[in-house]
Amino acid sequence: MAYGVNAAWPCVLALVSGTGECLAQALSDPMQPPAFAVAPGGESAPAPAALVLQSTLLSKGRRIAMIDGKPMKVGDKIGTAKIVAIDATSVTLRDSETIRVLKLYQDVEIAKSGTAEAPASRKKMPEARR
Repeated sequence: MAYGVNAAWPCVLALVSGTGECLAQALSDPMQPPAFAVAPGGESAPAPAALVLQSTLLSKGRRIAMIDGKPMKVGDKIGTAKIVAIDATSVTLRDSETIRVLKLYQDVEIAKSGTAEAPASRKKMPEARR
């Protein structure tokens, strides 16, 4: 029995001596913004000029747009611009004499159903042989 206790001491010493390096590591705050988003003075960087429309919610009597993570409705202001319309895929902002449209899908053209046509160059596929 004494042999088991004496044999365990080298293992215990090895574990204890190695923990100093682990404890010396600094822990980072997971809620801190990444280093590239923090200005040199420690303040967060200014918000980007481009607003991002993330989603829209349309129901009877209610139109809500999620813009840069904030729920907005018609009449709300973003800076000096006022939201004048919310549609299924876009939000219209008016700033004095300027009108700006934020699109949900930036590079996608959405055609109304029944208006899309097949290309004229498409040939009819021959039927499979049996």
